[in-house]
Amino acid sequence: GVGIFFQQEGDGSVVVKTIVSGGSAEREGSVRVSDQILSVDEHKVVGEPLSVLRGLILGPQGSFVKLTFQRKDMGEVHTFDVRLMRGSAEYLQSLTSSKTIEDEIDQLRLQLRQALSHCSQDRDELDRLRKMLQTERDQSQMRERELELLQQENSRDLSQMNEALRTAEQGRREAETQLHPLQQREADLAEELNRQKEKERLRKEYIEELKKRHDDEKQRLEGLFLKEQAGRREDQVARLGGESQLGRIQSELSRLRTLEQGRREREDEYKDRMQQEMARLQDAIRTQDVVRTAIKETEVKISRYTGEYLQYTQQLVPPEEALDDDNLFLA
Repeated sequence: GVGIFFQQEGDGSVVVKTIVSGGSAEREGSVRVSDQILSVDEHKVVGEPLSVLRGLILGPQGSFVKLTFQRKDMGEVHTFDVRLMRGSAEYLQSLTSSKTIEDEIDQLRLQLRQALSHCSQDRDELDRLRKMLQTERDQSQMRERELELLQQENSRDLSQMNEALRTAEQGRREAETQLHPLQQREADLAEELNRQKEKERLRKEYIEELKKRHDDEKQRLEGLFLKEQAGRREDQVARLGGESQLGRIQSELSRLRTLEQGRREREDEYKDRMQQEMARLQDAIRTQDVVRTAIKETEVKISRYTGEYLQYTQQLVPPEEALDDDNLFLA
């Protein structure tokens, strides 16, 4: 073999359990305990039983075999190949006994270079970790400053919004105060309009009655006119009486027309007053709608800024330094 004892894990992977002292793997120096073997002479052995691995590694003493390993170091995965000579520790010792001291020195130098290389990697990793720690500290300080600025800005915005809310609430109260008399005035005008409509209905009924009386009188006068044709005296008397009655009716109609004209003028005056009051009422309603819209927008902004502030605070402040609800509200 090559001086390595392997162990198969539960997931089927095969790892180095022990390195035989004086074996080929120890002399080569690249293989470590816990390295995972991937292939033997390009033949994949992951998931294969140990008997297959043993059959691939074992061979004549003095022959070479190529092993591919995978190593996890500091969270990074490395894959490397190793070419080892088959043979026991005694066989390899017999081969190395003929080597010169210079070969041993070269081997030691190689091992020293490998050790220095590992030390350099460790130093580089330590420097990288130190830089990462310093960067995290700088970022933490920056986040703390940003959080303080954000808290100050949110406090100013909250004060402005509270002031705007108080102003809007005061405007709403004033609008409601102004709206109440207008509503009462509107009710009075509606009642007055109903009374005028009732008067108009009665007037129309009176005019219809007068028209009916006028038609009846006209028919009566026409009958008298026919009777007058039978006798001039009766005709003259009837004609004079009809003209007199007609004059009275015309006078009554003129008086009614005058009353109708006055009623129309009063109705136009009431309509103008009603339109003015309705315009004032609509202005008050629009003012109330504007105030309600401003209040709703202010409440939405307060909710949104408060939510953003809480979300940003939860993202930036570590859990052990998080404030309770009362302190957070006071901030």
